[in-house]
Amino acid sequence: MSQIIKQAAALRGQGKFDAAISLIEENLNAIDPDLHVNALLEAFYSALETQNTVKVKELAQKIAALEPQLPSIQRYL
Repeated sequence: MSQIIKQAAALRGQGKFDAAISLIEENLNAIDPDLHVNALLEAFYSALETQNTVKVKELAQKIAALEPQLPSIQRYL
């Protein structure tokens, strides 16, 4: 797993949800494309914690472009 994703998970675990989202969004191009869904899910879960419905929907749409049938995003599309 990417170090960036691990850092974002740690930030989310510390309740630093906006920092976790920013870390993923600002560094997505540096993450292996095979891990983009994992990275975006980390940001998505952080957005859920903040109850930022606009960001949740935005991230769900980005994830859906890569994994359209992913169950955890369906209700947010």
